[in-house]
Amino acid sequence: MDLRVLTDEILLQLLKANDEQAFKEIYSRYWKLIFEAAYHRLSSRETAKELVQTIFLRIWEKRHSIHITHLQGYLQTAIKNSVINYVEATMVHKKYLQHVVHTSPTTCQGTESTLTCHELSQAIEKAIATLPEKTRQVFRLSRFDHLPIRDIATTLNLTEKSVEYHLTQSPKIMRLHLKDYLDIAL
Repeated sequence: MDLRVLTDEILLQLLKANDEQAFKEIYSRYWKLIFEAAYHRLSSRETAKELVQTIFLRIWEKRHSIHITHLQGYLQTAIKNSVINYVEATMVHKKYLQHVVHTSPTTCQGTESTLTCHELSQAIEKAIATLPEKTRQVFRLSRFDHLPIRDIATTLNLTEKSVEYHLTQSPKIMRLHLKDYLDIAL
């Protein structure tokens, strides 16, 4: 059967029935449209590709529970929200780095400052790597992707209470690994 002639509604029904070919048709039908929307707003091919892939990955993972009535509208809204979340996360990250650079007691002009920031960045990455896998996933989705607890729970197929537990555990573990670098609470 040629899936290219099917309506979006039929493709969505097939998708819910685990039809990979229907998913591939949805992907090939709409990936360029939402990629161009993301690229237009971000001017970064790699970031746009990553956001598009994430949207389609979530559709596949949630194919049994997702309720889409208008596929094109859903995808356009999803990419718009993904771009907004990405831009906000990037802005927060930049503000955080500026805060660290400007408030760090060891901050000075020149090479020493750069080395201190680099060491701190490496220490943070090492501390994150020591977190248990689920805790690390929850931490990254919360702190870097700025997802609310409900979205993290849905994404990782956890209860909201589990997400809250992981969010309370990650700072405790990270403080231990960053005690030599930071005198502030995470």
